[in-house]
Amino acid sequence: MKKTSRLSYAYAVGRIRALEKGLVEQAVFKEASEEKDVASAIKVIFDAGNFSDEMVQIRDSDELDEFIEKEEKEVRRLMRETLIEEDLLKVFHEEENPGEAVTVTQRTGYSFIHDYIRHRLDLGNLKILFRAKYSGFAREKFESLILPGGFLKEKFMLQCFDFSFTEIGEKLRATPYKDLWENAADALAEHETFINLERGIEDFLMAFLKKAKYIVFGPEPVLAYGWAKKRELGLVRLLGIGKINQIPEKLLKRRISATYV
Repeated sequence: MKKTSRLSYAYAVGRIRALEKGLVEQAVFKEASEEKDVASAIKVIFDAGNFSDEMVQIRDSDELDEFIEKEEKEVRRLMRETLIEEDLLKVFHEEENPGEAVTVTQRTGYSFIHDYIRHRLDLGNLKILFRAKYSGFAREKFESLILPGGFLKEKFMLQCFDFSFTEIGEKLRATPYKDLWENAADALAEHETFINLERGIEDFLMAFLKKAKYIVFGPEPVLAYGWAKKRELGLVRLLGIGKINQIPEKLLKRRISATYV
């Protein structure tokens, strides 16, 4: 299909560049994790970002969920206003369902967006592999869960199933996922935790999205901001729930992934 002219996104990108300045840095979330209660933690994030005043009224999980829902609704509205192509709006909504999104991104012809979704597919498959090895899944079950369309082929993933965590790390040597896998495997062996895997995936995807900052015109900066804002709200929820449930600071801080700024 014929792509919309990149210049058609000039106004949208200008608008997004202004909004990017209101995104919150990772260091702020870590600072918030050190606060004694949810109100203090939320105030630290509020002061650093661009949120509605309702945020500082949050005291319990119901108020937190209501706030997040309203903020996410605003992000969806912004994407409807700035994404000129309907297929790209579908991709925005289907980001966490990359098996559905990958066909649409291929159709749009925007390689950056298509590659991002393919990375999501790879990382989703590697996450399944990681958990399959840990939990002792049958090969047939693992095979049924693999999604096609990523950079890593299904045949490669099935081959990896027969190897140890260390051997899989070696198999991934020629891919951008080697360090992520090895760090996650080390954490699992030493501390029986999946936190490094989850955070490593989020960090990898955010590092990729940041490349959109150097694209002058086009939908890439718009989508990247939308996804970055959604992740920011995810971190707000993480900090809020963590403080409400009195999760230890050290554990909470380890779960804070990289941000767009």
